[in-house]
Amino acid sequence: MKGKGAGGRRRGDGPAGPWRRARTGLIRGLQLTGIALAVAFAVTWPAETALAGLGLPMAAVVVACLIALGAAGDMLAVAAAAAEEPALHSMAARGRPGARAALALKHRADRVASVAGDIVGDVSGTVGGAAAAISASAAALRHGWPPVLARASAVALAAALTVGVKAALKGVSLRHANSVLYLAGHAGHVLTGRRLARRGRRRPGGALPPGRGRGR
Repeated sequence: MKGKGAGGRRRGDGPAGPWRRARTGLIRGLQLTGIALAVAFAVTWPAETALAGLGLPMAAVVVACLIALGAAGDMLAVAAAAAEEPALHSMAARGRPGARAALALKHRADRVASVAGDIVGDVSGTVGGAAAAISASAAALRHGWPPVLARASAVALAAALTVGVKAALKGVSLRHANSVLYLAGHAGHVLTGRRLARRGRRRPGGALPPGRGRGR
């Protein structure tokens, strides 16, 4: 059968469906742009003041932490997309703490990708490059180095490290997506006091530990 009756038509079908999805995507993109702008501005401004007064070794530690944070965000985004839901259900059925939170992350993989990959990952990488440039400029002034060469070298090194670390951790996340997402869920379970776990329990078809019914 080619077509569906009016009662069997899914939401979003018809001529207006593609436009509605495009409009939703555009609105979401604008929202993420605004959030990323606010976060980057809020982090970069104090970072510029703090890094200018730090020595080169401490500034390098701060830049390395920003690169690691961005790589961890990308790693979580990849794991949320690649994890296998049946494996997470099995963990939840065995009562492993954090498995329900991992399921909640899996069910919201698109949001996890937006927040962890786009905002945390990209903003951390950008701020890390800016931090490297600021630190290099301050060090160049103190030691009499050519400032342009110092900034260019620092930004190039930060960019190379960001790309290399992200590529390595993404490969790990793809091969061990279930474990990575479970670890993230376990951390969320511990830090948020089961809030993510309660959300996972409300999802249709969510696994319940043995001996616990849905009517409770």
